[in-house]
Amino acid sequence: MEIIIGREEGARRLHCIAGGREFNLGVAGSVPISVSRKHCKLIINGERLSIENLSDLNVTFVDGNQVFSKVITANSQVQLGKEKYNLPLKEIIGLVAPKKTTKPSKQEKEVPVFSLAPLEEVWNEYNRKKLELQLENEKEAKKQKRKIGMRIAVSGLMSLCGEPVLGALAGGVMGASMMASSNNESKAVQLRKLDEELDKVYKCPNPECGCPFGPIPYNRLKFKRKCPNCGCKYTAD
Repeated sequence: MEIIIGREEGARRLHCIAGGREFNLGVAGSVPISVSRKHCKLIINGERLSIENLSDLNVTFVDGNQVFSKVITANSQVQLGKEKYNLPLKEIIGLVAPKKTTKPSKQEKEVPVFSLAPLEEVWNEYNRKKLELQLENEKEAKKQKRKIGMRIAVSGLMSLCGEPVLGALAGGVMGASMMASSNNESKAVQLRKLDEELDKVYKCPNPECGCPFGPIPYNRLKFKRKCPNCGCKYTAD
């Protein structure tokens, strides 16, 4: 990487160009006229640094000695122009050099691991109870249909008895329908309570998380081996 360093036109701040990016450092008027618009270039090659004049007329000092080109370090004192303007070398390097990625600490690498095994029975019991409620609901629905069918069949035999019988039949059919609707609501309430009870126990075993898994099947959690909320790992042991 090469950084062209010189004096900003007009405001006379330090002007730097690095890879098409331009930026200024310092306050207005801080860079003397003896520093040219494009005075020198700083070359960064890995850990190796060097400074080089861009013109024979430019004056550059490194650690008090006038140079045209020299290998330096981040701690070298670089001065530009006859007035020996101190170049903020470390600041420039910090702005243009790629940031070093620090390795995560051992503590950051460690992800907590929890066993899912106790939740398998919880999930199986929930599904067993849910299936029982669904089967009961289906049986009740079939029973109500049979009752309504029987009433309709009886009405055919009693059709000669006139309107009173038909009125009684209609009332019976309506009553059966209302009872079926009431039973359906009761089963829906039971299913909702069953889901609420599941959320209390079927959740992430990480005490710092405790996020309910809801309808996520146990086998899927065991396959994923990771909490969708906190990211902790799971084992089926």
